[in-house]
Amino acid sequence: MSTDNAISTHGGMTARPGVAIVGLGWLGEPLALHLLKLGYAVAGSTTTPDKAERLAKAGIKTQVWDINSPLPADWPSALAADTVVLCVPPGKVRDYAATVGGVARLAAKGGVQRLLFTSATSVYGGLGLKTEADAEPDSERGERMWAAEQAVRSSGVADVLCLRLSGLVGGNREPGRFLAGRSFEGGDEPVNLVAQEDLLRFIPAILAKSNWPETLNVSAPHHPSRREFYGRAAQLQNLPEPRFSGGGQGKSIDGSALSRWLGLDYQVTDWFSWLLERNTM
Repeated sequence: MSTDNAISTHGGMTARPGVAIVGLGWLGEPLALHLLKLGYAVAGSTTTPDKAERLAKAGIKTQVWDINSPLPADWPSALAADTVVLCVPPGKVRDYAATVGGVARLAAKGGVQRLLFTSATSVYGGLGLKTEADAEPDSERGERMWAAEQAVRSSGVADVLCLRLSGLVGGNREPGRFLAGRSFEGGDEPVNLVAQEDLLRFIPAILAKSNWPETLNVSAPHHPSRREFYGRAAQLQNLPEPRFSGGGQGKSIDGSALSRWLGLDYQVTDWFSWLLERNTM
């Protein structure tokens, strides 16, 4: 693949980036900007030339790259780095497992030593408390993500960490709008969520550590019911509350191993306080 679309504000040859982020979206863009402030050399990819130009002006060497297109023979030189963060959501990628596996193999071929893959807690089926050892998907979505994890792990990159993210909130993802005015079952099922601000604390801390584990969950320790959480979120947005029928045990994702390994607590430990603060700023 040609790297003619690689954009840099520095001109000519640039230093090898410390971190390359494939997918400068809801998580990737703020992560890149945060890492830049922390002193990292950061590169990344986006599908949009206008966005690439905007991020280049901010100091992020940006490659225009749509991984839905046929993959190149070699890893793009603009994304040369020791560490890659692969955070492209499955909804934006055809044949997700094959594609992210192909990207990871290219990364290994290009000399990438560490790869952090943003997976999802959909790999957990069944009911009750789920730790990293309990992956057993029981849905098409979970099977797809599980297959993607296996593809990334077998890519040849020396160190791969699958970071299983719970439901994503914060930034422009306003949970009050998610379910407003609609009807659902399972009102007593616990929510499993992580806020963008916690991800922006945890991921740099992960990048700063060696001896990565193979898998870590990211899920705030507070698990109110769907009825309570989404009802309150809608109220604070002056939106019609969702209607829930039935109860449901559901599953709770244990994200405590991440905190213990990093020695870093979750910032969001009460979702109702988070909602109130977010809607009274």
